[in-house]
Amino acid sequence: MLLLGSERSVTQNYNIHKDAEDYSGEHLSIIRINGRAKVTKVVNKYINHEDTINYNDYLNNHSLWRDETYYNCISITGKVVRYHQSELGGNHVELECYEGDLKIHIRLYHMAEVLVNVGDIVDSNTIIGKQGNTGLVLSKKRSSDISYGSHVHMEVLDDNYKSINPRDYATFDRAVTYREQTNIIDNSKKQIKIIVDKINIRSNPDVLSYDIGDVYNGEIYDVLGVSEDEKYTWYNIKTSLGLVGYVANEKNKIWLIVTNEEEKIEGDIKEVDDVKELKLIFTCEKDGTYAIKLKYGERLYIE
Repeated sequence: MLLLGSERSVTQNYNIHKDAEDYSGEHLSIIRINGRAKVTKVVNKYINHEDTINYNDYLNNHSLWRDETYYNCISITGKVVRYHQSELGGNHVELECYEGDLKIHIRLYHMAEVLVNVGDIVDSNTIIGKQGNTGLVLSKKRSSDISYGSHVHMEVLDDNYKSINPRDYATFDRAVTYREQTNIIDNSKKQIKIIVDKINIRSNPDVLSYDIGDVYNGEIYDVLGVSEDEKYTWYNIKTSLGLVGYVANEKNKIWLIVTNEEEKIEGDIKEVDDVKELKLIFTCEKDGTYAIKLKYGERLYIE
């Protein structure tokens, strides 16, 4: 049976696992998908085998290991490994793709190493990573075996993050594609560029409004309007797929930058000679247009 680009067999099926399937195969064998997808999340900081946690040890000790949202786990090699609760699947990726009009998410866990980055568009020729045993695994092998617990854990979810049986995607009987929703760069328009991994698109400029999608690192969007509240600046956008909503930038943080906004500074910039000391508050690392909120009496100097 062809599973994710290599000969693998099912070790825990969807009916038993309930929200995923596990596939055994050759340790360090490559992992691919059938079709095209965008990488939306990557965790790639754990050492294969060395950072492997026995699942039964975790069940017996997780209350002792827990440190708020982290676990200070003891690996099968005796090493203390600090895992965030969202990273107990070890090195993993999340992919966004489509099957027809259905938007789906594919998650691949326990990799020895991940070979792609957030924002990459991967296809059937892309090696996403290598099968491994990082995170929580269970095995009948000896813990000294370098391939202890090596497998691929695969989840497929719809756009509401409800589980779908992953078998047909793993066997390549079903293919996926990616529908790019970013706008093209247009110097005549006010646009934003996303510079963090992901920001939710909200139906209204309010964090309590419906989450209707996501934007990702490197994507560009036309700005239809801007509004503010005490904590966020909200940008009204329309994606190339026709989705209209609001993307937030938390004030005093840089989740996105405003680019290609045609604004000219009126008047001459005069030399400043009456300031003895300047406090550095920001260093510009790339070209762009930035919004700055000033209080009464504050001065802005341009170097």
